Amino acid sequence: MFLWLAMGVLLLTVGLGSLGAVVWLQRSERGATPSSSAPRPERASLALVDAASTGVAEDEGGSTLGDVVRPLEGHAIAAGAEPSIGLDIDVSEAISAAEAEDDPTGPVARILVTAAGSSDAGRRRAHNEDAYLVLGRHGLFAIADGMGGYAAGEVASQLALDTMRAAFEGGDLEGTKMLTVPRRGAELIRSIQLANTAILEQARSNEAQQGMGTTLVAARFSPNRQRVYIAHVGDSRLYRLRGHDLTQLTTDHTLAALGVQGPGSNKLSRAVGVFDDVEVDLSIDEPLVGDYYVLCSDGLSKMVPEGRIAELVRARAGLEPTVQALISEANARGGKDNVTVILVRVDSPTPT
Repeated sequence: MFLWLAMGVLLLTVGLGSLGAVVWLQRSERGATPSSSAPRPERASLALVDAASTGVAEDEGGSTLGDVVRPLEGHAIAAGAEPSIGLDIDVSEAISAAEAEDDPTGPVARILVTAAGSSDAGRRRAHNEDAYLVLGRHGLFAIADGMGGYAAGEVASQLALDTMRAAFEGGDLEGTKMLTVPRRGAELIRSIQLANTAILEQARSNEAQQGMGTTLVAARFSPNRQRVYIAHVGDSRLYRLRGHDLTQLTTDHTLAALGVQGPGSNKLSRAVGVFDDVEVDLSIDEPLVGDYYVLCSDGLSKMVPEGRIAELVRARAGLEPTVQALISEANARGGKDNVTVILVRVDSPTPT
């Protein structure tokens, strides 16, 4: 079970320009086990290995423009409105927590993070509109699932990740100060805001690409702080496997998640690059040695049951073989959509 930093939900209003961020600060209780709900892969290691790479999907297909709808009233931040941040802690604790996150860290890493990722068009799609990013030097891993047709979805997903990569590598992460958000989390949100702007500008300059957008899930690890900052928009997911329990750490931004039932309930309520404002969910988790984090597009989560995902990851066949096994499993079950997976393993930085 998660140990929440305080009881209840407190809504704070802060000025974040055109960016809305819903932030959940949480800390994993050590020793606890929460209940659960081929292209060549790329690898990156953090703390002991300094590597950076990116995976690019090459084809089209996937969601259509109709798969993104404006969120229901009460769940969206209207253009020009002042966004709010939902926190599980009170005001003083929120600010002190954010300040503590910004304290200088020592040179000793508490964890070692290694990752592998791959993408496949699936069995039904002629093109692949997914893209993924493995940026080891910054501990950044991300998946984007584009939509728009006529290859526009492919453009949106890759542009989003290219923009995030450029922002981290170029240090272009300055933005409105988020007093209640740790710096590393704020930078991750800022990179998604930049991606949102880049897609909108590209679409406005090319009539054939108007309305394109993408889902996005990203994880930024800080080995020295033993934290992972998780940001997402849409229905691409992040799971954590701890022991035998697989837990989804993201919430799908679909109409179904907002309580809508029946036809159309699987439509997205949020996406990157569709509207001027993008609302980003940010959560903070404490990785423990032995944990696995699975980032995936819905081509995996809609085809493979969570129990089977956990079973394949628990087999510990190695990062690259496991990624390929997950993709193969999705394809064997029909492969109705593009499928992209990044698997991150958390190890001890010192030999045991």
